Amino acid sequence: MPGTPWEKADTRFDRDVERAWREFRVRLADHVAAMRDGDGLVLEPLAEESAGPAGPCVQFYAWDGGQVRCEVPSDAHLDGDRHLSSTDRALLTDLGLQEPTRGPDDPEDGGSPAYWMDRPTGWSDELAAVSVRALREIWGVPHPLFLRIETFGPGRTPTFEAVPTVSEAPGAPALPVAVEPTGEDHLRELVEATVQRRIGAAPPWDDDGDIVLRVAGVLLFVGIGQGSGTVDLFAPIVHTITGRTRAAEVVADLNRRWPHLKFVLVEDRVAVALHLQSSPFVPAHLLSGLDRMAEFLETLDVEFATHLGGELLREPDHVCAPDDDEDPPWSPDSEEDLPLALLALRDFHQQGAVEIQVKTVAAIGDNEPTELQRFLAMTVEQQVGWECEALERAAAGDDDGVEAADARALEWELTGRSLTAALRFLDRPAEDSERTAAVKRHRQARPAAPDQPALFDDPDEPTLFD
Repeated sequence: MPGTPWEKADTRFDRDVERAWREFRVRLADHVAAMRDGDGLVLEPLAEESAGPAGPCVQFYAWDGGQVRCEVPSDAHLDGDRHLSSTDRALLTDLGLQEPTRGPDDPEDGGSPAYWMDRPTGWSDELAAVSVRALREIWGVPHPLFLRIETFGPGRTPTFEAVPTVSEAPGAPALPVAVEPTGEDHLRELVEATVQRRIGAAPPWDDDGDIVLRVAGVLLFVGIGQGSGTVDLFAPIVHTITGRTRAAEVVADLNRRWPHLKFVLVEDRVAVALHLQSSPFVPAHLLSGLDRMAEFLETLDVEFATHLGGELLREPDHVCAPDDDEDPPWSPDSEEDLPLALLALRDFHQQGAVEIQVKTVAAIGDNEPTELQRFLAMTVEQQVGWECEALERAAAGDDDGVEAADARALEWELTGRSLTAALRFLDRPAEDSERTAAVKRHRQARPAAPDQPALFDDPDEPTLFD
């Protein structure tokens, strides 16, 4: 599907290349094993103008009733711009090839003016593996198709080709126009086959029985509806929404602009869904549904989430663990730059304490939703960081570290809940006169643009929280 970022297919090309080289190595080993005295084989990068053994190549020659010599040219056979680097020479010797024993015009001495190794034909697997490493890492051949191949000798060994000549392989079987599922298991098989047609690989299933895909960094779930009556596509897209009234208006507009999709607001999250009839199951409808979902998910950005008053639900593309030689990013030192007001709020949630009035929490952001949203973003970042740290400690077998990191993650999770509650409090209708009057009094008494709210100038002094 052109233009659609089905990220599961991102590595399919790499896998295909690796598979092509594996198959090439196996067939090369079979060919070398079948070589007889006088048979020769030259593998040369297709981009090179010269043919035969002069220039970058790997060549084989059978001799002495079951011996095969493998050679890689030395600088004596190469133009200046193709001379071997010190890394190239080290790799060749590491692979088991011997260094040149003489110059091209010197008398024969049993060695070679090239890098060389002699092995019995029974060792053809090693010879094939060595040649593939040299072709890829020294001569930079990206795929076996980029090789020029020459065979010579008595002709008793079959000609060798980079890719075997075969009759045209049959294409994937055509999807049915429509089919009546015989049951839920049959329906799942049909859904899996259809999704596989779209992404080019067998799709993964989660523990809940849904196919899980990543599209534009967002998780897209494909599952079977209750009673097997529908095939459901579902993607959570925004979370931590603070203004439900505003979000409801945006969701209604989305449903008008994307009539084939269904946008829903559940508590502080927004998701997009698409429900398809499963009886009969029409593969083309599911493929079209995947395309529609992908088309929308590609449009998601930070501005979209801000418009809804929340944050995008994207899967992280990086591992949260630091390198072994770096300090853990989620440590007390990482909190030095956080606002004192936010740290004071966090401290109230140690050991799970949550007895804080929502008005008090709102006050730490001067009753300003934008300031509380900024605090909430910091809080979520800290929570995720400590959760990652707990995973790293678990992988290292540090049970005490896991417990400590989990405790810190919980403190920040509870802090986030308090901030969310305060944002909802500030988002209540303006007719709540008592709250409105309190906010006005606080803003009138506030000094102009302080560096830090006076309430938290010194965290060791009593505050409104005491």
